[in-house]
Amino acid sequence: MLKREVWVEKIIPAFILFSLWLDGWFFPLILLPILYVLLIEKKSLGWLGFSGRELWLSTVISALIAFVLIGLYYPIFLHYFSYMLQRETIDNYGIFLDVVWYPVYEEICYRSFALTHFAEPDKSHASTRNIIVNLIQSLLFLSVHKHHFSTPLVLVPIFFLGLLNGFLFLKTRNISGCIVSHSALNSFALLLRYLQSG
Repeated sequence: MLKREVWVEKIIPAFILFSLWLDGWFFPLILLPILYVLLIEKKSLGWLGFSGRELWLSTVISALIAFVLIGLYYPIFLHYFSYMLQRETIDNYGIFLDVVWYPVYEEICYRSFALTHFAEPDKSHASTRNIIVNLIQSLLFLSVHKHHFSTPLVLVPIFFLGLLNGFLFLKTRNISGCIVSHSALNSFALLLRYLQSG
């Protein structure tokens, strides 16, 4: 029989991560990892990266990540220009999802919750285990972007967003910068579509 610690620290978090991976549209689902950490594991939200710890460093690095990924995304957008213009129209709900909801939901799910439970946050962000877990969470993150499978080059900046934000989280243990870089990249993609459709 497995010890309670294994269930609490690994098995149940794996089920939670799987649930989050299945559905990003059901907004209350984001409470699942937060309540689990608070009520079952009896840890603070700071453990998930909601703290002032390394906030300045996290913000500065996230700006660099966003800048690099925007530079990578722009030529890809131009390559798929005609296809991108055929996608659904941009409305307020779509802006909310892309700029606010998905950055918060996906960063909590893939960076914050996954990395605190399956990586070794107290070790170097470049340790073998942390690199492997970071690669796995980046691939999971990539897999939820099925709507981009018809434009495979778009998957490149998405993968690097997951990977770089994973290293950022492991280095700073602060989720704020991850949310900022994610939101910035999504905002830029929306802005390009808006400018080119007008």
